[in-house]
Amino acid sequence: MTPKECIMTALRRETPERIPTFEWFIDTAIAKALCGTDDLIEAVEQLDIDAINVRPDYKKNWLSETTFADEWGNERVLTGDMIPACRKHAVTNIADWKEYAFPDPQSPYRFQTLEKALNRFGDRRAVVLNLRDGFSDMRDLLGYQQALISFAADKRHFSDFLKRVAEYNITLAEIAVERYGVQIVATTDDVCTARGPIISPKTYREVIYPAFYEVMQAFRSLGLLIVKHCDGDVRKFIDLWIDAGIHCLDPIDPGGNLDMGEMKRQYGDKICLKGNIDCVGTLTNGTPEQVEEEVRVCIKKGGRGGFILSSSNTIHRGVKPENYRTMLLALRKYGGVSS
Repeated sequence: MTPKECIMTALRRETPERIPTFEWFIDTAIAKALCGTDDLIEAVEQLDIDAINVRPDYKKNWLSETTFADEWGNERVLTGDMIPACRKHAVTNIADWKEYAFPDPQSPYRFQTLEKALNRFGDRRAVVLNLRDGFSDMRDLLGYQQALISFAADKRHFSDFLKRVAEYNITLAEIAVERYGVQIVATTDDVCTARGPIISPKTYREVIYPAFYEVMQAFRSLGLLIVKHCDGDVRKFIDLWIDAGIHCLDPIDPGGNLDMGEMKRQYGDKICLKGNIDCVGTLTNGTPEQVEEEVRVCIKKGGRGGFILSSSNTIHRGVKPENYRTMLLALRKYGGVSS
């Protein structure tokens, strides 16, 4: 099987020739340490990773060496971490949501990185399009505090704006499928911490879930396989997400007290599971021997079918490069059909 075939097979809860892997994101500093390049497409090739997860492209208007305005109208500052911090948000009053203009989904540069990855990998490696499914866009446009206040105090405006956010992401998916033949979408919406939901499950179901369901159903109608991302303790939401139509849950976070074996027993007959090598502890502070042992145990718990091994979130800047390489080598050692 090609790397792409292994990914597609796992997402369909079937058994590939070997357990595949890909990451939500790999920090460019880790790529450069391991491969001598900050080009993540090249790094995926060199490291022989089965898929790459890419976002649509949005322009940046640099205001200083460390600060830029993004195409969404937010002002962001580089912090040295993977994701720049947002310090000014595009929408200051939820009541003005009708006046907000989304970036043009049809812009000719919107999918440049996607196209570059597809041209490089062809049908050999999977190219996964990373979109949003609701709350994360609201958080960025309004800011966390204003989003949560609006969510509680002005549910009508929040729900109406959220529906527009959902429609925008559906439009991006439609373009990607029609123009580029994308087959897998990864959708992110962090609504949990290690302690559990940041929103009560009852309110989530009433306000956010209708838009989430609309997005998932639209993705499925396009023939897409869906990887749903949310780290933390997501147990209060998993059944809802499965009912909405996801194919895979990422990243089965040990920091949220999620055990791969237990998750496999509860959900392995319904969805593919992706994770869960600890990127906060083992990959950051552990020894290579500890990394290899964690991979071995995770593979034993995850089984051969419907399982994609990865970190418990991302290969962030704090991960030891040699530990990530050890993780990949251990997967090849223990993750084959004959191992």
